[in-house]
Amino acid sequence: MEIERDTRGAELGPNQYEDAEGYIAPLPAGSGPRTNPLGEFPTGPAVGERLPDVVTSDSDGRIVDLHADRNGQPAVLVFTRSVVW
Repeated sequence: MEIERDTRGAELGPNQYEDAEGYIAPLPAGSGPRTNPLGEFPTGPAVGERLPDVVTSDSDGRIVDLHADRNGQPAVLVFTRSVVW
């Protein structure tokens, strides 16, 4: 699958680029950490689909096993990202 990148925007000055939504950043849209996909692209499991095995640490450094620690209860897994990737 070829993913189309959003490269709309304009250069405002040295290290200042505005994207199509008006966000100003030090990198132009579509480059480096600002590669926003357009159209359909894979985003992960569908609602209700079993997640893969996830073992990671929480914000306090404790190990968390998504399937074992929720003890059969439903879970919501939230990923956050910085404003500029």
